[in-house]
Amino acid sequence: MSGAQAGLRRTEAKAFFANERTFLHWMSMSVTIGSISAALLGVAGHAHRHWGSDFTVRAVGVRVLALIMMAISIGMAVYAAVNFKRRGDMLVQKLDGPYDNRVLPVVLTCVLMTFLTVVWIGSIVSYIEGGPQ
Repeated sequence: MSGAQAGLRRTEAKAFFANERTFLHWMSMSVTIGSISAALLGVAGHAHRHWGSDFTVRAVGVRVLALIMMAISIGMAVYAAVNFKRRGDMLVQKLDGPYDNRVLPVVLTCVLMTFLTVVWIGSIVSYIEGGPQ
């Protein structure tokens, strides 16, 4: 491309909307994970107060898991904001990219699958051991 044609290059509006949609999806997942962690914190507090000392170790484990999930949720929100700003600047400057990130979504998916598996296994163990009725 010559210098004159490079100045005429236009970024379509749909690219800006796609950037905004991506930001909103990341924020939605961040709020969902934060809500799950808040619910886990509430259940752990209830279990500790009402079920006695038998569940103290489990309540602490659930609290630690929930606090880690909350930190991941906050990190996702920060990542979404930074990525939205970076991509928006790239669109305004009409840069070619790269606009995607292939590593973080895979890592995040693996971490969340691990957390949900731990919660699932914990509930099965609690059921087998005859948890509170």
